[in-house]
Amino acid sequence: DPETQHPKIKLYRRRKGDSTGPEGSLKGDASICYARAESVDLALQFLDDSFLRPDSKEKLSVQRAKFEQHGDKFEDRGRISNAKRKVAKLAALQAVGWDEGENGRITGGKKGLCIIVLKGMFDLVELKNEGEDKVLSALEQEIRKECEPLGDVEKITAFSKNPEGVIVIKFSQPTAASDAIAKYHGTMRRGRRIDGSFWDGVTDYTVRDEEKETKEETKRLDDFGKFLDNQDLPEEFRLHVEG
Repeated sequence: DPETQHPKIKLYRRRKGDSTGPEGSLKGDASICYARAESVDLALQFLDDSFLRPDSKEKLSVQRAKFEQHGDKFEDRGRISNAKRKVAKLAALQAVGWDEGENGRITGGKKGLCIIVLKGMFDLVELKNEGEDKVLSALEQEIRKECEPLGDVEKITAFSKNPEGVIVIKFSQPTAASDAIAKYHGTMRRGRRIDGSFWDGVTDYTVRDEEKETKEETKRLDDFGKFLDNQDLPEEFRLHVEG
């Protein structure tokens, strides 16, 4: 899935009720996107005309997906960026096609993903009550201790103003990054579910404090105005009021 970077099977539901089932019920159809094209051939070979479960009454019908436009207009929802699609595809390939002997690259020569994003690692109330520096310093030490057995940790960044509790970790090896996602994703920390994924290369998790920035800008302008007021300006730059 381009949004979550985790495996996804899409199940189709009935938009309208009919003799086969009520509105919103599952139609029995599904689509699966594999990381490698070879997996599609294997699915067609071994799953088509077979039973999903030992007690199933009907056999599966497996075929290559065909996507067709419905209606006269093409609706481009644009919900998922190309960057996210590219990273999701690399993440899937990295999970199944890693080649340790090829200078730290995915099989085929593609560069691996080394930066991961963890959400839910802290909350803003926790930082306020227990002290931002204290909590984040302890959290960074804890994360480094947990991640170093997986591989070299280059940098840990906490986005202290982000309400999603974001921590970004950069590893030296893509294998360590993949292992870290597998280690953290779906786990619980202080009652919060951790979401782990690769960084898409474009998302900025910095949250600006606009009120603070406005006050600082106002103070800067006031200080500059006072500075100008205290300067002895040449006669030609002085303000003259005609009577």
